[in-house]
Amino acid sequence: MLLLAAALVPATALPATAVARTVSAEPAVAQTVTAAGPEHRAVALGTPRRPVAIPDPSRAGSLVAPPPRAPEPAVTAAGTLVVVNKQRPLEPLDYAPHHLGAVAGTDVELREDAAAAADRLLADAERAGVPMLPRSGFRSYETQVATYAHWEDVLGSAEADVQSARPGYSEHQTGLALDVLPADGTCQAFGCFGDTPQAAWLAEHAPDYGFVVRYQDGQEDVTGYTAEPWHLRYVGAATAADVAASGARSLEEYFGLPAAPTY
Repeated sequence: MLLLAAALVPATALPATAVARTVSAEPAVAQTVTAAGPEHRAVALGTPRRPVAIPDPSRAGSLVAPPPRAPEPAVTAAGTLVVVNKQRPLEPLDYAPHHLGAVAGTDVELREDAAAAADRLLADAERAGVPMLPRSGFRSYETQVATYAHWEDVLGSAEADVQSARPGYSEHQTGLALDVLPADGTCQAFGCFGDTPQAAWLAEHAPDYGFVVRYQDGQEDVTGYTAEPWHLRYVGAATAADVAASGARSLEEYFGLPAAPTY
């Protein structure tokens, strides 16, 4: 999801405190609390100027398996095919993955399988002359509270919802999402990333390493987010290859799930 490009500092993952489980669907209920927790990596947030409505983790909705291509029912130590969007929150909302590992040479953490794949992708990208640096990986529920509160405070609720996920609804919270920027100084802000050779290389080669570009241009009415050519989602090599071969431009389309433009 969107981060400010200035003063980027790697995120620190919290200890895993919850596991995912599948339950019957139930709408998430919001409560008003003051955002707190770790500072957003890209900007010192401090305390938001006003409380922000966030979902109550004790009243989360279901996170069920997308049929028929995904055998894993939810985020688990082995599963990579969970779909998280504005209609499919994590269960529990404050879920945190086990077995996080740092992407080589950084403090950015992903699930260990995704981190190993990211290491290969980044090494090959450098050899191909399109070096990239990871800028965001796993973000805890608490960090996402602060992140979303910041963007709501800056942009207002409506615009924040197309730039940032509410806590409990973020792919970054699964440990399977990675944001990158060029490492050669050609672009140090996410807004210019789409025009870089790095973006073109990822669009062609990310599936070779088990990643898909999750939020593509023209899919806003499906994913609910503006295009993010820097945002990679790990699904595993076999699934990523199949997504590419299918021509699907979103995981919702690939798995036959309903569009999720709003909460």
